[in-house]
Amino acid sequence: MKGKIIKLTGGFYYIKSGDEIIETRAKGAFRYLNESPIVGDNVEFQYDNKSLGYIQKIYPRKNILTRPKVSNVDLALIVVPLKNPDYNLTLIDKMIAQVENSSIEIFIVVNKSDLNFEEAKKIKEIYERAGFKSLEISATEYLNMELLKEKLKNKTTALCGVSGSGKSTISSYILNREIVCGEVSKKNGRGRHTTRHTELLFNEDYYIFDTPGFSSLDLNIKSEDLVHYFREFEKYLGGCKFNNCKHLNEPGCQIKEKVKEGEIPQSRYENYKYLYEELKSKEEY
Repeated sequence: MKGKIIKLTGGFYYIKSGDEIIETRAKGAFRYLNESPIVGDNVEFQYDNKSLGYIQKIYPRKNILTRPKVSNVDLALIVVPLKNPDYNLTLIDKMIAQVENSSIEIFIVVNKSDLNFEEAKKIKEIYERAGFKSLEISATEYLNMELLKEKLKNKTTALCGVSGSGKSTISSYILNREIVCGEVSKKNGRGRHTTRHTELLFNEDYYIFDTPGFSSLDLNIKSEDLVHYFREFEKYLGGCKFNNCKHLNEPGCQIKEKVKEGEIPQSRYENYKYLYEELKSKEEY
């Protein structure tokens, strides 16, 4: 039998095959292949209605997103909360770099924008200038949610964002059914991790990975390669005075010049420098 893994929890894989959802385990042979099935995988499995099913084969993946770890993604929807919790552009830019590393289309939404329209517009403009399609939304007030729904139609979408950013509320609207929503802790202002596992939610027109939120992220990129994951830098590479320019303190740097001219958003450049030093520090230890 063939199907798609839609949920992984407690070592059990739940596979959608036709109109059925079937509970399975992975064959022990996967351990020796150093490979594990993940949510989003198209698989072949054995099942006879009388015993637990077993996954036997993973079909080739179109792509893999590492955080959340899912496969065969059409679109990464990066959710930036305006408030509750407060947005963190460094973490957002780190998230973007990680997705760029997976060669998946990125769409950015600034959620809870009704709390401060002017601030939401500024964030949206930062990412539009950097080359990303962006949208201001409010999942609770239904602002621009129909536009977002149209964007996600007939696609498999991974929602990426911190806890409390509104991913479950967005999923509820898109799928027209209640998904458990997150809250923000009054004690520390951070979102609580209300989604405990990764699950591929779906209806006739939409597939959405509802994934655990997070407050930190490890970037699996070499420091020397980071510049290629800031897409607005690409067209200026090769124009610096030095061939080995790291775009930090070197004279005659085209990237720094474009930041001064306003072609590259200041926050994006500052976060590039921060992430470069973070990656460099990890490589030295």
